Amino acid sequence: MRLDVLLKSLCLVKSRNIARKGCDGGFIKVNGRSVKPSRDVRVGDVIQIAYPEKILVVEIIEIPRGQVSKKDRFDYYRVKREERRELPFE
Repeated sequence: MRLDVLLKSLCLVKSRNIARKGCDGGFIKVNGRSVKPSRDVRVGDVIQIAYPEKILVVEIIEIPRGQVSKKDRFDYYRVKREERRELPFE
């Protein structure tokens, strides 16, 4: 499954467009590397997402067949690390 579709399906981003922009900006990495949104994701891949307020690192444990409900999303990935980010004052 494509990375942008997977992130949307697992409710990790709100839209495929946001996933695309995150990949293009280097805010989303797979196995430590910057990737295109069209990259195929496989079981065992580690995805790092840099949100404005946190960094989330998840390991894919199953690929969904379609959209997943928020309550079932943890059946498909395991959170490996979650860090709060300090936002600088402007």
